[in-house]
Amino acid sequence: MALVLSAGDWIEHLEYPAPSDYPDADAWLDALFAGESARGPLHGSEPTVSYSFLWVLWLSALPYGLWSDEIRRPSMEEHVQWLDKLGNVLDEALDHFGVSLREGTTVNDLACAVASMVEGVWLNQCLTRRHPSDPSEPISTVMCRSGRLLWLGATEAVS
Repeated sequence: MALVLSAGDWIEHLEYPAPSDYPDADAWLDALFAGESARGPLHGSEPTVSYSFLWVLWLSALPYGLWSDEIRRPSMEEHVQWLDKLGNVLDEALDHFGVSLREGTTVNDLACAVASMVEGVWLNQCLTRRHPSDPSEPISTVMCRSGRLLWLGATEAVS
C-alpha cells in the first residue's frame, strides 16, 4: 500500500518531449500524448513494477480515499506534482510554438484537462489495446486526437 501511495518519485523523474525538438505543435503533441499512452497501463501487459502498474494498484485504494485522509492526501499531492510538471511543459510549448491561451484559460486549466483526459484513456487502456469505438485504430489514437482537441480548444495564434 505504501508503494501505491508514494509514486511521487515516478512523477519527479518523468521526462516529457521538449517542444524545441519538434517542427510544429502537431508533431510535439503526438509525441507528448503517445508517450502518455505508453506510460499508462495497457491491457494484456505483464505485471511489472512501473508507474502504470502502481496506477492500476492505486485504483484499488481509491474507494478508501472517500473516507480516509491517509489515502487522499498522498494521492492529491502526487496529482498536484503531475499538474505542475504538465503545466511547465505546456507553458514551454506555448512559448516555443508562438501560441497563447484563449482569454479566461490558464495553463493550470489546460494541465487539469490533459491530466483528466490521460487518466480517462488509461482506464480504457486497462481493458483494450484498440480504440473502443473504432477497433481498426490503436488505443493511443484516442489519446493523441483527444489531446490535440484540448490543445486546439485552449490555444489561439498570438496576435
